[in-house]
Amino acid sequence: MSRVGAQKLARLQTIVRERLGWAEQLAQIKRMHQWVLAVEYILNGDFAQAGEAVTNETVGQSLDVWRQTHATQLTEGQLSKLEQACLAHFLQTLANQRLHLVQCYESRGLPPHEQ
Repeated sequence: MSRVGAQKLARLQTIVRERLGWAEQLAQIKRMHQWVLAVEYILNGDFAQAGEAVTNETVGQSLDVWRQTHATQLTEGQLSKLEQACLAHFLQTLANQRLHLVQCYESRGLPPHEQ
């Protein structure tokens, strides 16, 4: 192999190693993004069956179930330290803002369902 070929191969190997190092970080980001999408799904009322009323109570119950389910992940040991910290913060924020997040479903003129 020529000197130039060896340099190109070495550079390619370096790039591949760097990319492999990012794979786990990218997987973590994707998992955390799914948490946000799941809560968005709940807050949009998309969980409701056709014809089922989306109320403050039903949204609140769905959000509480999601929070409780994911709170158990904090102690199961399957999440990285970064994911644990982010999930703990996200769950705490949802708990702190719960009342404000679920009060608009039965009020006229308020999003998400201007009735």
